[in-house]
Amino acid sequence: MSIIIVHDPLTAKLAAADAPVELCAPDGRLLGYFTPAKERQYNLEPPGTPEELDARFAAGGGRPLADILRDLEKRS
Repeated sequence: MSIIIVHDPLTAKLAAADAPVELCAPDGRLLGYFTPAKERQYNLEPPGTPEELDARFAAGGGRPLADILRDLEKRS
């Protein structure tokens, strides 16, 4: 991959991009695409309050892994 150093004011415009951008020459010719490098944000919070999670766990449910694997083997 090649590296091109971008100078102001283009640097500021590209830094402000929050979605992919098409880069065009002054005559309208498409030069390429720019995808901004943004830090990924992950939601590490569990779905629900601690009380809701406790209630889900206490309710039980689900199926044993052996039953799931047996059903998958029947499908193939």
